[in-house]
Amino acid sequence: MKGMLTPRASRRRTMRSTATAAAVTTAVVALGAGCSADSLFTDVKSASRSYNVGNDDQRIRTLDVRSYAGDITVKAAEPDRRTVGVAEDMEYEKTKPHTEHQVKDGVLRLTSDDCGGNGDKCTVHYTVTVPAALTARLRTGGGDVTVRDLSGPVDARTEGGDVVARTTSGRLHARTDGGNVRLTDVRSRDVDAESGGGNLRGTFAAAPDRARLASGGGNVTVRLPRGTYAVDARTDGGTRDVSVPTDREAPHRVTAQTGGGNVTVTGRD
Repeated sequence: MKGMLTPRASRRRTMRSTATAAAVTTAVVALGAGCSADSLFTDVKSASRSYNVGNDDQRIRTLDVRSYAGDITVKAAEPDRRTVGVAEDMEYEKTKPHTEHQVKDGVLRLTSDDCGGNGDKCTVHYTVTVPAALTARLRTGGGDVTVRDLSGPVDARTEGGDVVARTTSGRLHARTDGGNVRLTDVRSRDVDAESGGGNLRGTFAAAPDRARLASGGGNVTVRLPRGTYAVDARTDGGTRDVSVPTDREAPHRVTAQTGGGNVTVTGRD
């Protein structure tokens, strides 16, 4: 009868419908895998600028960065460089972030705002090149903080990202509320690193006088050069492994503690 499907035609239509549905599903999955919900439905803009600060008459001794959100990277310049180089890379939706830099009493302060507090995406990623011996105070509300090859004191803090330090030799303090802390080939004699819940991994190129690495719940791993150490290693819920020579009276004191993860203190060789 007219309008009725034969069994063969019905099977062909079912196969075409199934193939179409599978193709649509595959496209949606592929789209979801490559894009976040924010990137699908928002228009993120970008802007950047770079500049140099300081000269022979305006020597900068301290860098103070206070960013609402975004990564901060600070690296050492060539030995003969006296100025500070700053690059700002911004990402925002509606209102462009407002950034400022000012120098007072030898302190260069870099600041960025919250784009008016409207809840839109608002980040400023700072990349700063400085004389190696400069003091660095770094704060961000939501990005990673990375320092490389600095010999001056460093105080790095983030509310949600990671803190990474490579080949530093000055006093080093690192704090993150929920990210990880990674210290690589550091020569700093005084180290204090803490995470609210992430992992900490510290590899030392020289024996520290005092090193404290603590996590609220992650793993803590400390790798030390050959020597004898006064070690305080504690965990409330994981395993404890100390394989370096220990002596309570040793001049090099290492504290490694976590509320729930594993603690390992071992040699780096």
